[in-house]
Amino acid sequence: MSDSKTIPSSVSSTEVLIIGAGLAGLAAAVRLAMFGKKVVLLEKHYVVGGLNSFYARKGRKFDVGLHALTNYPSPSSGKSSPLLKLCRQLRLPIEDLKLLPQSSSRITFGTSSLCFTNDFEYFLSQVEENFPKSVDSFNQLLGKMEAFPAYSVDAEEISARAVLSDSGIDPLLVEMLLCPTCYYGSARPNDIDFPTFIMLFDAIFKQGLSRPELGIRAILDPLNQKLKELGVDRRMNCGVTSITTKNDQATEVLLETGEVIEAEKIISTCGIRETEKLLNLPAIEDENVRIGKFSIIESIRVFDGHPRDFGWDETVIFFNKSDKFTYNCPETLVDLESGVICIPDNYGNQTSGKESKMRVTHPANFSKWSDLLEPEYKEKKKKWEQTILEQAMHFLPNGQKLLPQLIAKTHLTDTFTPKTIKRFTSHINGALYGSPTKRRDGSTRFKNLYLAGTDQGYVGIVGAMLGGIAVANNQILRSQ
Repeated sequence: MSDSKTIPSSVSSTEVLIIGAGLAGLAAAVRLAMFGKKVVLLEKHYVVGGLNSFYARKGRKFDVGLHALTNYPSPSSGKSSPLLKLCRQLRLPIEDLKLLPQSSSRITFGTSSLCFTNDFEYFLSQVEENFPKSVDSFNQLLGKMEAFPAYSVDAEEISARAVLSDSGIDPLLVEMLLCPTCYYGSARPNDIDFPTFIMLFDAIFKQGLSRPELGIRAILDPLNQKLKELGVDRRMNCGVTSITTKNDQATEVLLETGEVIEAEKIISTCGIRETEKLLNLPAIEDENVRIGKFSIIESIRVFDGHPRDFGWDETVIFFNKSDKFTYNCPETLVDLESGVICIPDNYGNQTSGKESKMRVTHPANFSKWSDLLEPEYKEKKKKWEQTILEQAMHFLPNGQKLLPQLIAKTHLTDTFTPKTIKRFTSHINGALYGSPTKRRDGSTRFKNLYLAGTDQGYVGIVGAMLGGIAVANNQILRSQ
């Protein structure tokens, strides 16, 4: 039982209480309310979406986390696309998202590159062209991936790096395959678990990337509307102080306002470790649970014109300076060895525009950014904005030559650091993907307390929402 001495100002009750209005929490709330459940959805911030939200600055809307919406539903995928499944579960017309497919994207390590589009056959041809001696081994690896039960809640979380290294494919190809999959979903240093690798490989390469025409608002707005229509009690700026338990049940939550809400079922989307802190009890996982440390810095630049005016027509570029991919919490503020460039205006066929955006992402150290006092924090952000841009231009066609022109056309930059991620997700260490240890079925040691979201293990926008739906379906609706 929580030892909090806060005196409740009022007590209410609900069937299901959901902590966190990120994408997993939103999807779970909608799914449960669709089947008549009384749901209370709590969010400690003033906007929904968690790190997949948006904000306004100088009259412009900025997506916070959206680089790409994976699992693009091509004609060949039929009804099997996870994105189509998601839309069916939440009764969202796929047409309303107005998806814009990527043009082409690239993985560059040193002087070697692999390009990919939403046509998987093209990616296979790129592997054959650049790694001809690895074709047979790569095909065998694809067969092993298809046979592996990656989407099962009981999937064994073995090392993807180990599996790929033992597959017989070229060592450079191993590193290049790890780069986009790690950046889009790994909480493990220098590695990713094999089930998640397979899910992201399918999502990125087999199915492809797209972006809703209106960005993340195309997903958040209809979800908010459904919450309203279904009568979900959504409470913003409403933080949770603790979760009270009795025997093997979670019985109620105490809010920062002093209110107590009793609940038959509770879904926490704030993470394993973060939920443990709310319980005021020993870890709900075994002693092997580790705290995630991987975080990022992302610099967003707004400039006049369209990227194709500069000769840049690619959508996402994953880059690494050497042949060995390093994915870890750096010892310095920022690690420039690898990163991701996203040019969102290169989704779709647009060739002109009044202004465009460029997003550049690198690994960053939460502790070092958090230790900075506010004046120095602002100074370092500004310094790194320039350094990050200069480094990124090495990986764009004629980038160094065009750098002065891009700077001259830039009229707004904004950067978020690991401190920003901590503020909007409450993840310890500002860990982008939470704990390295996941709980795919969402279960905990308490019979009516479930995990969804990042530490459930389903990553990306589509994965997070499907994870929330899975908990709603399997743990609550089917147990009626």
